[in-house]
Amino acid sequence: MKVKALVSFAGAFSMYKGEEKECNDKVILQDLLKAGYVEEVKATKKKVKASED
Repeated sequence: MKVKALVSFAGAFSMYKGEEKECNDKVILQDLLKAGYVEEVKATKKKVKASED
């Protein structure tokens, strides 16, 4: 899951405030989400306009 750090933290998994990173360790991820250190980054789809030639 891609997450964004709400605060800076260091340990087995470290991030700085505002950094976005992929975290695949479910135990660490669950702990960081519960502590409020990170939030999930929602995937955004960009709209592509078809050019009218």
